[in-house]
Amino acid sequence: MTCPETFRQDDLMKLFTSFLLLAFSATCLHAQAPGPAVPKKKRLIVPSAAAAAQPVVQNSSLVKVNATSQSYNLHLPWQKESPSGRRGLGVVLAGNRVLVTAQMAADATYLELELPESGQKIPAKVVAVDYEANLALLESPPSDKQKAFFAGLKPMSIDASARIGDAVTILQTGRVGELIESPLIISKVLSRRYIVEGSGFLVYEATGIIRSEANSFTLPVVKGNKLAGLLLSYDSKNQVTTILPAPIIEHFLKDVADGSYEGFPGLGMELQATQDEQFREFLGLKPNQPGVLITAVVKGASAEQAGMKKGDILVSINGFTIDSRGDYKDPQYGALSAGHLVRGRAYVGDKVEIKVIRDGKEVTLNGTLARKKPEDYLVLPYRFDQGPRYVLMGGLLFQELSRPYLDAFGEEQRSGAILRLARIATNPEKYEEEGRKKLVFLSLVLPTPGAQGYDKLGGQVVNKVNGKVINDLNDLAEAFKSAKETWHVIELDDFPHILHLDTFGAERDNMRLLGGAYRIGSLKRLE
Repeated sequence: MTCPETFRQDDLMKLFTSFLLLAFSATCLHAQAPGPAVPKKKRLIVPSAAAAAQPVVQNSSLVKVNATSQSYNLHLPWQKESPSGRRGLGVVLAGNRVLVTAQMAADATYLELELPESGQKIPAKVVAVDYEANLALLESPPSDKQKAFFAGLKPMSIDASARIGDAVTILQTGRVGELIESPLIISKVLSRRYIVEGSGFLVYEATGIIRSEANSFTLPVVKGNKLAGLLLSYDSKNQVTTILPAPIIEHFLKDVADGSYEGFPGLGMELQATQDEQFREFLGLKPNQPGVLITAVVKGASAEQAGMKKGDILVSINGFTIDSRGDYKDPQYGALSAGHLVRGRAYVGDKVEIKVIRDGKEVTLNGTLARKKPEDYLVLPYRFDQGPRYVLMGGLLFQELSRPYLDAFGEEQRSGAILRLARIATNPEKYEEEGRKKLVFLSLVLPTPGAQGYDKLGGQVVNKVNGKVINDLNDLAEAFKSAKETWHVIELDDFPHILHLDTFGAERDNMRLLGGAYRIGSLKRLE
């Protein structure tokens, strides 16, 4: 007997199988029906290593420059700041020397050159540096390794012919040494300071976008295949680039070549424009008469040595007329600051002819151009590669006033004694007339038993110590050795005017300070 339930299951299985066959047939017929053409997938081809390697665009006149720098703490001058690294791109010149900005080499404890593609490195040292012109020349000591390093490199020549409207290119290198180019157009030529206050030099301003890479402290600017300048700064918001131009580089290299670098000369004067009609009438200038007012003459500089005086009206330098803005007409650049006639076109030792109006009459002055060295200023204008001079006695810290010391506070922090020192730095004539070489001041009071009560002092100019006039820190150090009684007597320019320091207590405090919490290794630095 057949089971009805079994019969139904077999019957259903047959029907289900028939349904699947019909569905499969319909699907095949649908797939074969004509429709829109479907593009065939392309087969992925994996290139071989040889086919994938593309030629890297390079420049055989460029090397990477790596620097480790460490500056001194200007407020605690026996200490150094934390070290930091810098990367730049140097230009290879004749004699296997490399040109970079002075900023790249400033306060450097270690310098090395690196080939952009291979990464080969050799140590380097500074041959010549000018912080006012922001230029430095590096070289590696002669060796077989040095010869191998420079074997594939060639010197880059210099092109000083750039003018407004010329196209130039910023060069950078990528991670594997590929050359990255950023085209620019020179839009202005003017004078501006580089990194040191009070020293104006020729600059190009150019417009265009610069790609940001790691080697940014020094970047070359080329015109064609020749060096047209070095990058100074880039304003990404306005897409304006400031360039240290080739004429300044040529001047620097020519001066270095004779083995006795003298630097860029300066007249040493301050000017005031005479465009205001009432001011011109006050000075006695006719409507179209050229000239600018001399408002200050730097002691010991070229202008003073030539006989220039405050109140003179400068009308020409070496035959170039100076207009009411203080500009002259340069044959290459057009209207340009008169400072370039001395700082860019002339050398130390060159003769200069200056015409001024004095008491309503034209006077011709003749002199020799000189450069006043930074150490010859009452207030040191800048300091690199060496620590600040100081003397520490019984917790009282004495220093010589410098621009870097004041700049370390920032404009917004200048108040009280610091503001007073800043005004002295701007107008040092009183102290120069007294015959001072440097301006010694009390900069800080450390907490010691002998200095109790003086902890809030700071910023006072020192006039005498133990009866001896103080013209620099060397005088101060000697004066502390000559105490006739049991007290050091320190006379100041401002309140409280006189300080007393027990001689035996001060020596005891000195011994406690050495190697103590303030990490003081020496009580003075006079070199």
